[in-house]
Amino acid sequence: MYLLKNLIKSEGLFSGYSFREKIEHIPDGAIGIIQMKDINNNYLSFDYQNIDKVSDIIFKDKFYLQKNDILFVSKGVNNYAIAIEDINFKIVPSATFFVIRVDEKKIVPQYLVWYINQREAQNYLSEKKAGTYVPNLNKQDIMEMPIKVPTLKTQKAIAKTAVLLNREIEILDKIKNNRKELIQNQLLKLIKND
Repeated sequence: MYLLKNLIKSEGLFSGYSFREKIEHIPDGAIGIIQMKDINNNYLSFDYQNIDKVSDIIFKDKFYLQKNDILFVSKGVNNYAIAIEDINFKIVPSATFFVIRVDEKKIVPQYLVWYINQREAQNYLSEKKAGTYVPNLNKQDIMEMPIKVPTLKTQKAIAKTAVLLNREIEILDKIKNNRKELIQNQLLKLIKND
């Protein structure tokens, strides 16, 4: 068992960018901003193509997401982690998230995401939440989170299986939604033809 702070790079855990005002979406903006509204319902991924974009803000380099960064939802009741896959434009997370950058010689990012989202880690996080209106987690509690770390080979196998499972869940959700829409449309046609 390791503590998260022993598995990350130096400065490997930091809060997303704190915006002073509401983000004004610029359709042809150069920088995407990930917010809570961009998380898909199952907390497995983001809708990258429809995030708000800006052009008139200058960010420090550390705020730009990189492949294998982990976004951790630090505010609210659902404190899940999401791995950043390949992205084709600059993206900055809002302060709702902590960014976790791991030492990949010690832990596989996708394994850590899977582990954080499991009951044992979620129970730890639930115990550490503070605040009544919007519960949140502080950086120190996240750094002290205990993590089970098997061999890198085992981590990779778990991560690969978890990624495939998440894709299957997303596909099944799409099929379910498409089927529901199809049946609803057919029922509406019956009313129109009556």
